[in-house]
Amino acid sequence: MHDPRNSELADILVNYSIEAKPKENIWLQIAGQEGIPLAREVFKKLITIGAYPYLDIADEGVSKFFLDHANQDQLTKSPEISQYVANWAQKSIIIYAEKNSRELAEANHEHMLTRAKAMKPIRDISMKKPWILTYFPTHAMAQDANMGYDDFVDFYFSSVLRDWKAQRKRLQKLANMMNDVEHIHIEGKDTDLTLSAKGRVFVIDDGKNNMPGGEVFTAPVDTSAEGHIYFNFPLLRQGKMIRDIRLWFEKGKVVKATASENEAFLLKILDTDEGARRLGEFAVGANPGITRYMYNVLFDEKIQGTIHLAVGEAYEECGGKNKSTIHMDIVKDMVPEGSVVKAGEKIILRNGELCV
Repeated sequence: MHDPRNSELADILVNYSIEAKPKENIWLQIAGQEGIPLAREVFKKLITIGAYPYLDIADEGVSKFFLDHANQDQLTKSPEISQYVANWAQKSIIIYAEKNSRELAEANHEHMLTRAKAMKPIRDISMKKPWILTYFPTHAMAQDANMGYDDFVDFYFSSVLRDWKAQRKRLQKLANMMNDVEHIHIEGKDTDLTLSAKGRVFVIDDGKNNMPGGEVFTAPVDTSAEGHIYFNFPLLRQGKMIRDIRLWFEKGKVVKATASENEAFLLKILDTDEGARRLGEFAVGANPGITRYMYNVLFDEKIQGTIHLAVGEAYEECGGKNKSTIHMDIVKDMVPEGSVVKAGEKIILRNGELCV
């Protein structure tokens, strides 16, 4: 059944998010064939404006087989075709449509890391150009959110079909309160953490890179994080659920980490490389259309009244220096009583309420 909201979202992705122009090369990537209805509308919009789209459809079913059975040479070989397309494309649109969010839960983790390192140069090429990433609502996502499918689809579109120009003004005001702050202090349940944004820039996510947008983020000074933090939201990563994550920092580095579920998996991720134990991001969520946790970090990190930290790769646009193969976002609910974020002497967030 045709949903006209797919066309509305396609219009936002093409004309607002990446501002596609005639004769531009656009790499349209779909991970999971259930995303075709949205991709089809995006493709039509790109053709209508005179762009040159290349449609690239990946079948999620082959990923696990590859990770389980590929030899070392196959894992480390960077695909020349993808590298060519990454260089050819001037802009990219990526649509994820997971049929099974646990598909890679039992895949070979070491092979995942090896493959991620091989693919990083291609990702770096695309990240330096305009890009937008979104998900298409699937039954798997609805189940993860503990919602019926029709209700979830309505929830999804409420988070993406927003007045992004109006949101930009609100987010910029929040960013201005935190730019170049010497100390950011996070307090809450089992949490007392300080970090610095001195010399760094807070960037707004107003639907230009992620859809949905709705966050303000920066790259903390690499050696600045001190203290500890407890994440009361679980993290679903590579099909595995990691619960009750606790991190302790000294001089910007994770010196201790625990979890009540899949702790060994968490520690393996943190040992990926030297940069994996340092912060690549601190952010505040500010999308009022996302009202519940749904085990999908692209949405969960935007929930108004949350913060998130990412260990690993830092964003250069924020002035970040940390390098890593990974960038792992972990979300903390700041609604519970006593939860506060301060930027210098300014209170940014208190008990889930933004002070802007």
